[in-house]
Amino acid sequence: MTTAERLRPVAPATLEELPAVESAGAAQIETAVAAAAAGMSGPWPRDHRRRAAVLHAWADLIAAETDALAADLVRETGKPAAEAALEIAGSIDALRYNSGLARLPLGRAGSLHDGTEAHLVREPVGPTVFITPWNWPVLLLLRDLAPAFAVGVTAVVKPSPQTVHVTNRVVALGHRAGVPADALQVVPGGADVGSALVRHPGTAAVAITGSTAAGQAVLRDAAETMTRPLLELGGKASMLVLPDADLEAALTAAGRASVITSGQMCMACTRVLVHQDQLSRAQELLAAGLTRLAPADPRDRSAALGPLIGPAALEKVTGYLDLARRDARLVTGGEEVHPDGLPGHFLTPALVTDVEVTSPLVQEDIFGPVLMLESYASEDDAVALSNGTPFGLAASVWSGDTGRAFAIARQLKAGTVWVNGYNRSYAEMPSGGMRMSGLGRTRGLEGLEQFTELKHIHLSL
Repeated sequence: MTTAERLRPVAPATLEELPAVESAGAAQIETAVAAAAAGMSGPWPRDHRRRAAVLHAWADLIAAETDALAADLVRETGKPAAEAALEIAGSIDALRYNSGLARLPLGRAGSLHDGTEAHLVREPVGPTVFITPWNWPVLLLLRDLAPAFAVGVTAVVKPSPQTVHVTNRVVALGHRAGVPADALQVVPGGADVGSALVRHPGTAAVAITGSTAAGQAVLRDAAETMTRPLLELGGKASMLVLPDADLEAALTAAGRASVITSGQMCMACTRVLVHQDQLSRAQELLAAGLTRLAPADPRDRSAALGPLIGPAALEKVTGYLDLARRDARLVTGGEEVHPDGLPGHFLTPALVTDVEVTSPLVQEDIFGPVLMLESYASEDDAVALSNGTPFGLAASVWSGDTGRAFAIARQLKAGTVWVNGYNRSYAEMPSGGMRMSGLGRTRGLEGLEQFTELKHIHLSL
């Protein structure tokens, strides 16, 4: 049973107190789930055209508030202003893409050998819990919520306490666009509130983006009532650079991808694998590139990275850096700085090499601006190294031979593999993880099906 409490988030860059958050108690949770269940019996799940129009209108309202919402993201997450603008743009795109899919008839029908008819219909799974993280709170909510609304579910959103304010603003715009109150509710709180929502017999599904540990906890809770899980969890994304690739272009992309959200992002590039003959040159290029990616005031449009989210994150990342100094080689970075005198927890991007694949530096999700540089002797060795962690969210392959890169991409155990690129995500294409990086897929047509139940209706004629 949850008890109401006051949560006090802090702005990561300035360490100023953000508005306090009142955590939901048991009564508020019961009310929210009852409303979501009642909403499944109303017109919202049945009116495809209405949902399409609402999603499109919601996108327009967010577009009109882009600057204000981006400023909220900068203040609450510490991410750079340019990244915040990209997050809002991606959120708008998710709504617009799925507004069209709301009118797509799902299912199929056919005649059977005995002259009877089989109809497969897809129905909205029911009230769904959306547990969102602080790092990309708007995009990761709407990436999942837009396809769920396209098929007609109702939603109870449990945001990170760090980003309740920006989530409330986005949800309020959804209500202005026409989403019924019982179809979209925010229930704030910590992990206990999320657990209570998932375990509640009135909820049918849960979508969470978070750490692997958080996903495992949700999966245990979901087992109580067979709540359907969609889990996008931690990652340890690698970039495999073949000897015939454009080394400088690849490593420039790797450096930038390693500091997105200050490395606090599940698809951030955390490992670079180069041929042993190119190791020395790769170290020079990466060290120089990371040195240029200096922490800055996240309100500055030119900032490459901002602060870590808080003191616990700093302690975790610096613990791994201490391990790197003992058991590997810290080439550059890993220093705490205070750009423009800001008191937040800023770290310079770190490059680590001479590291064994069995090291916690490689095997665990550091969630900070720390990049491993590793080498391989053969393609088979490279594939084994890339697959050598328990994670499988994303990977990248670079080569001058697209066919060769594609063949290697097929061997990598990751839900998304980019060839000669990085961090290319689209509303049209499904995304999700393998192994310890999660279950299920969001985005694309697969994202719609994730939030439906498949029913066989048989007609004897």
